[in-house]
Amino acid sequence: MNFGLRNFLTVSIGVAGLMALSATQAQEAKPTWELGKNPFDPATTKGKVELVDGVVKLDGTNSFVIPVLALGSQSEYTIEFEVKKDAGAKGGISLVSNTDEKNKTGLGFKYFAPEYNAIWLFNNGYQAVEYRNFLDDKFNKVTIVAKDKRLTLFKNGLILATTGEVRPSTLPLSFGEILKEPCVPYELRNVKIYDTALFPTGFDQSAERMRYYSGDQYFMQRVEIKDPSLPRILITGDSISMGYRGTVSEYFKGKANIDYWTQGYWNNMVDGENSPLERALSGVLSNGPYDVITFNFGLHSWSRPDRSPEDKYVAQMTKTVDHLRKIAPNTKFIWIRTTPCTIPVEGKPSVINMEKTERLIKFNKMTDELMAKYGIPEVDLYALCEKNLDKASKDGVHWNGDAYRLMGEEIIKAIEKILPEKHKQDVGK
Repeated sequence: MNFGLRNFLTVSIGVAGLMALSATQAQEAKPTWELGKNPFDPATTKGKVELVDGVVKLDGTNSFVIPVLALGSQSEYTIEFEVKKDAGAKGGISLVSNTDEKNKTGLGFKYFAPEYNAIWLFNNGYQAVEYRNFLDDKFNKVTIVAKDKRLTLFKNGLILATTGEVRPSTLPLSFGEILKEPCVPYELRNVKIYDTALFPTGFDQSAERMRYYSGDQYFMQRVEIKDPSLPRILITGDSISMGYRGTVSEYFKGKANIDYWTQGYWNNMVDGENSPLERALSGVLSNGPYDVITFNFGLHSWSRPDRSPEDKYVAQMTKTVDHLRKIAPNTKFIWIRTTPCTIPVEGKPSVINMEKTERLIKFNKMTDELMAKYGIPEVDLYALCEKNLDKASKDGVHWNGDAYRLMGEEIIKAIEKILPEKHKQDVGK
């Protein structure tokens, strides 16, 4: 038999076997709780909860509870349900949770209606995942699986995210919540709980995936470290960093371990003891140590005076850099200059939106002077974008793939310049 054909058949049969095994496991496993087969407990049910044609509606005035024993020991378990939003959905609602805020245990799954249309997955009381464009007007199947000290989220059988370990909660699973104002109903059906891990058919548990980790004021993605001798790099920033980090990661694949932190916005930067940003930075960097960190707080903070008052900025940014250097004294930092805002022009390259960018230019300059004082190198993405306005997105903030590739290439050069000497030879291979 042809060697290639033989390998193909071997792999095909192996995959088919795994899929069949997964399907068989799902058929053999029996739910510890199932909607329509297990009754609601009137002692823990709040508001009016009715099962009509296999569907329960949650509208912010009602909730039902599933006993904590349904998850077994909580070393592994599966939560399945299908959810549908009605037209006109507004606000947010907790669809399922056993989060214990006091003891920082358990999970939570909350949905926010359009225009946001996103879910937040909580891990031990902290938001770990944000996923947008989550629901349409049809039923969508949500599967949450806990196994091997990780939590994995699926939508319609496709993986969305994997987090770190969720600590066992003593609280029962609660579907729905009581809100101050009722919301447009969300429909739930086919709710099933298992005390074992049941992954969707065809899911490869052995594949390498980044995990989401979270803590006070932050959630981030970490690569699984298989070779601790490789340098560790952290890329932080706003949505612009989400565009170029793929280029950086691909270049350093097998040469460095790269983590991501996409920040929220920060009012007043590090302003006083124990500020939100200070707590976030401490938490994120506790996932290190890192050899190199690229960082930027521009578009999310500089765009509005209430977030970064101009007269306080230098003092606050100085505190921020001092805090970084204090908690990561052996790390080398690279500042990423903030990119301009643009205005699309039909049939021509975009132009810079000076009304929005004038403030960014001023803050870039103030930061330049501060970084020079600390001897922190910069990557000038502002100048790069200024020369590539034909690659600007129509939304006036983001850029196309070619622009992000160029950004990533400049950042790669900057990282290679300051990598510790012990790693430079390995990275250059």
